[in-house]
Amino acid sequence: MSLLTNWRPQTSCRCIRICRAMLSYPTVRTSLIFLAIALVGLLFADIAITANNPWRDLGNFFLGVLTPNFFSSEGLLTALLRTVAFAFVGVTVGGVCGFFLALAYRFLPVRVFCAFIRAIHELFWALIFLQFFGFHPLTGVLAIAIPYSGIFAKVYSEILEEADPEPGRLLPPGTGTIAAFLYTGFLIAGSS
Repeated sequence: MSLLTNWRPQTSCRCIRICRAMLSYPTVRTSLIFLAIALVGLLFADIAITANNPWRDLGNFFLGVLTPNFFSSEGLLTALLRTVAFAFVGVTVGGVCGFFLALAYRFLPVRVFCAFIRAIHELFWALIFLQFFGFHPLTGVLAIAIPYSGIFAKVYSEILEEADPEPGRLLPPGTGTIAAFLYTGFLIAGSS
């Protein structure tokens, strides 16, 4: 009777020990957490195909790529103006955000953040924002503005670092920080 109560299969003990040993590694635990998040996300994912015949739509797309109609000009001027407007607004927003990021560029987290957003191409930002906004002008503007804000932050911070600090020392005592920056750093950096 005691033999039956103490009996355990050897293979299950070995598997449990192997699993415990694997779970002691942080990379395995992190990978399992990401796998669990992905499986939970799959339950809420919208993976239904909404087109009646997606193969026909894909075929039409490739047919248009292989045989373009260069003489179809309806809507060409509107599309050209929209493209220029997206580029102009995106670069302008990127320049403004880049200027404010340049003011804090000396801090490591800001530099890492700027390097991260600079490293991702505009096309990939557009693919990410397509999932959120669809075919909306905000998708194009943000896809251009985000990487350019990182680029402008680096360029502006280098310009501000190279500005001569001597005019700042000549200001009268009690000059505010913003006024000192605008009269010394900003104007001198802009003139060089």
